[in-house]
Amino acid sequence: MRKYFISGLFILLLASSLVLLPMPPDLDSINRENRNINEMPELSVQNLLSGDFSKGFESYVDDHISFRSELMSVSDNIRARLGYSKEDTGRIILTSADVGVGAEDRRLVVYDDYIMEMFKKNEDAQTKYVEALNEIRTAVPNDIRMYSILVPTALEFCDKYKNDQDSQKEAIEFVSSRLKGIFPIDVYSALEKDSSDSLYFMTDHHWTANGAYAAYKQYMSVSGGNVVDKSEFTRKENGDFYGSLYQKAKSQLIDQKMDTIFYYDVTEKNQFDIKMRAEDNVTEYGVGAPMFDLTKSNYLLFFGSDHPFMEITNTSNPDGKTVLVIKDSYANAFLPWLSASCGKVLVIDPRSYGGNLVEDTEKYGVDEILVLNYVFSPTFTDYSDYMKNII
Repeated sequence: MRKYFISGLFILLLASSLVLLPMPPDLDSINRENRNINEMPELSVQNLLSGDFSKGFESYVDDHISFRSELMSVSDNIRARLGYSKEDTGRIILTSADVGVGAEDRRLVVYDDYIMEMFKKNEDAQTKYVEALNEIRTAVPNDIRMYSILVPTALEFCDKYKNDQDSQKEAIEFVSSRLKGIFPIDVYSALEKDSSDSLYFMTDHHWTANGAYAAYKQYMSVSGGNVVDKSEFTRKENGDFYGSLYQKAKSQLIDQKMDTIFYYDVTEKNQFDIKMRAEDNVTEYGVGAPMFDLTKSNYLLFFGSDHPFMEITNTSNPDGKTVLVIKDSYANAFLPWLSASCGKVLVIDPRSYGGNLVEDTEKYGVDEILVLNYVFSPTFTDYSDYMKNII
């Protein structure tokens, strides 16, 4: 009886879709996903043989149905009432550009209250990323030790769906094995073994302060230095939020749990002086900038945003080493931990940095360089161009 009921509902939804197809498309639904509506694909022999036409036609039909978001909500509610939950089945959905970095459509997995990016390797771009790091290594003085961290994302540790994407571990090894004079830090194993809760946000592509701490400990164990104990600092929360992945897929989600932004207040036992600048000009916060921007109730809590250049001085540890970090936004949750162990941390975001890396290493007496990005960044060719431009 149950299977007839399910079949009847499916036929009803299909018939509704056919009736609604000639009507104007639900453009509000598309706009909420921050992307352009899919157009009818070109009909050609090549597209038919490759399967591109069928994929494109499916996306075209999906986008041109009126009341699209309402139908999706009805479908999700029916599945929930019939006992199909996100935990049992999961979902793969297509979202638009600019998930994290980059300009290609991305697929997301929705499972067990998490929204997770599906990784797709790009060996040509990854090779270019390796070239950029090796060029930086050649450009800076030989006595500066240089390290590389590539951070896997949440889906890599979701056993049920990790194999539906390209292997992030293999992509990290692809980059690490081709570096010259640069020491790769294996944070993959550290995150895999860590039993802490909340290593990653549920609705955002970033890791949390807990995930960053696991990587920080691994980095310090290789590079040397005093590791601060997380338990010595107060864990503080600064509100609930929906993250970047939710914003890309919210029209296709129902009853999504919110994340809570939290941090460990390393300023309780350390005094920091923070400067932010673009080229030679102090910007936005200027001298005395906050490490934790409490006006933000999302990942921007860490330093308020990404900045072209930051100088973080730990005046409580004047004899600590000086580390220069070249990074994407993943490093922002890592930097408070690193700053608590060092005398000075310099931070370069290659996407907006207007200075010269070699000059800054000499100016500040840099001991180490750490390149920290999440695993997607090497798959974006434009990011590697930014990396090369800093020298």
